Amino acid sequence: MTDCGATLTGVVGPGRSGSMERPITDGAREAMLLAALDRVDARSLRDALQLVAEPRFPISKPIANALAALGRHRDPTSVLGRTQYRAAVPCAAAVYAEPCLAAVIEALGHHADDPTREQLLEAIDAVGANYDDVTVSVMLASVADSKLASSDLCFGFLDSDERFGLPGWEQFERSPADPASERPAAPPRASAKLRAERRTKKQREAEDRRRNAEFANRAVEQVRLARKKERAASLGRPFSQATDKPAPILPTIGRRRAVLTPLEEEFDRDDPWSAGIVLAWVPFDVNDADHPNLDGKVRPCVVVAGTPTHLLVRPGYSAGGVKSRDWKSVPVRHWRRSGFDEPTWIDVNAVRVSRPEAGPTGFLEPDDWNSLW
Repeated sequence: MTDCGATLTGVVGPGRSGSMERPITDGAREAMLLAALDRVDARSLRDALQLVAEPRFPISKPIANALAALGRHRDPTSVLGRTQYRAAVPCAAAVYAEPCLAAVIEALGHHADDPTREQLLEAIDAVGANYDDVTVSVMLASVADSKLASSDLCFGFLDSDERFGLPGWEQFERSPADPASERPAAPPRASAKLRAERRTKKQREAEDRRRNAEFANRAVEQVRLARKKERAASLGRPFSQATDKPAPILPTIGRRRAVLTPLEEEFDRDDPWSAGIVLAWVPFDVNDADHPNLDGKVRPCVVVAGTPTHLLVRPGYSAGGVKSRDWKSVPVRHWRRSGFDEPTWIDVNAVRVSRPEAGPTGFLEPDDWNSLW
């Protein structure tokens, strides 16, 4: 999902009815996704979910288990909003709508990265003979729930367009929790042991939410990569995770050595992933008022140095967020060539993260890397 700084104003374009001038929150994107899937007939969704069980989709076990349970349900669309299935909803939508998304991307051509409203409408009309309005709506909702540059544009379509709009999608938003009804009143003098148990419980719940969100993001990406491999094989072309870019080559000539603090000297500057782009969970600097239950999110990061089990990274932030307006953040000039999906600013502060299983999707160009030091 994208940062919540973008608003519907200026995204929807002419012809919008009403004036919903408020941020597009993660909860709104999730509600739009549930509203789109609610229109899918049970049999079609079950057929799509059966594909996830195939070995070509290496989805994490928690998400795979949730999807398998959905596939066995008589009417999976009726239970998507339940807590145990929410983490699997983005993956279910991606599997169902991926053929339509691939066709639209092909119709957009070189405009696929960041199309205008008119270009997107033209591409949808071009593939309209093969996909009905329900499938197109799920495709738009899947993109709206993603980190793609066109996510806000797709959200605007679903909120306002006469043909693909989802009226009443707000009813799928989670109701704000009532603190008084969620937990009983604390005794006048809670013991130190009770307070410690409460803190431990909150930390465990926050970690579970973070892990579920990370699993969902990974699952959606794995589905899309598997489908890209299939399309590349059918066309007789070699597959690369960055099919629209040359394979990443580790930059070495003219690259400065990373500057580490004494506390960071345990990390190896010459780690083979140094200057690489990886996805890692990064904690928020401060509590986010729009996401009080989240303490971080998965971001593209630049690897500064590494150990066998951990990486020292500097997180990347998209346009419109606070970090992109911080004078200390460094903009990436060759962001597309380096493996980022959108214009990105690199934070000045480094954080320690667990070393992910997947390697870098690209590497910073030498001049971008040198500008960090």
